[in-house]
Amino acid sequence: MNYLAFGLTWSLPFDCPELQPLDEERPPDVRVCLGDIPIRLKQARPAGPLMQVSPEKVLFYFPGIGRYLVQGGREIIIDPENGVDHQVRLFLLGTVSALLLRQRGLLTLHASGVVAPKGAVLFMGHSGSGKSTLLASFLGRGYPMITDDLSAVAVNGAAPVVLPSFPNMKMWADSLALMGRESAGLKRVRSVDLDKFSVPVQVEMAPAPVPLHAIYVLQPLNETELRLEPLAQAKKFNVFLDHTWQKLSLKRQGRHITHFQQVTAVANRVRVRRAYRPQMPFLLDELTDMIEADFLS
Repeated sequence: MNYLAFGLTWSLPFDCPELQPLDEERPPDVRVCLGDIPIRLKQARPAGPLMQVSPEKVLFYFPGIGRYLVQGGREIIIDPENGVDHQVRLFLLGTVSALLLRQRGLLTLHASGVVAPKGAVLFMGHSGSGKSTLLASFLGRGYPMITDDLSAVAVNGAAPVVLPSFPNMKMWADSLALMGRESAGLKRVRSVDLDKFSVPVQVEMAPAPVPLHAIYVLQPLNETELRLEPLAQAKKFNVFLDHTWQKLSLKRQGRHITHFQQVTAVANRVRVRRAYRPQMPFLLDELTDMIEADFLS
């Protein structure tokens, strides 16, 4: 079955309801298959306890889920421990996709985003900062979705563009409650993540890559007011590095110089703000209003 994600055609040997199916036949850009994967990858170096990396291959292992071999930006082999289930698919669409997209020369960021009149707007932040909640708030205002959690940015000398991902989100139970949604019937992202769920969304998706206009870095604080802080060049770079997927593997893949060049190019062309918000209460509507007024100005 062929699917569409990040501007690429993916060929999968199993159903993947999180992705957009393709009715037309076309040669796949990425081929996913099931197979045996060795415990150790030859001529690879560790990048943390779960990953082995060489310039063209990455072996990623997550206990209880399985092994993934990502190679050449074109192929992913999955060796699941207990068959293919939604957890195996979600790792494929998260960490493993980020590794493959990097092999294809893309900048991969922990960010969610929408399409605004002036271009794509991304919301970056650590887990629990409110990326997906803010995304859901903007979707409720009619903005088309471009991605959740994993943003792939193409930087090829021209203006950076964000590639549309797929209509699915990951949300904590308290964020679902804040949006007036129930968790009943939703699948947990992982069995150990008792309160985080995979949420299919019926919204308009960006049909094609969109020029990147602005980035907002979400920062919860023990404060009572919302505020925006424009970031200068040095702070911009640190923000991008901090929110890059699997940043420890950059040097092992031989892509740290390219990453630096990509981040510099994006930082020079894109508006970047840090958005401070109270830890509690969330003040979602007010945060959405503040960010919307800024990117529309």
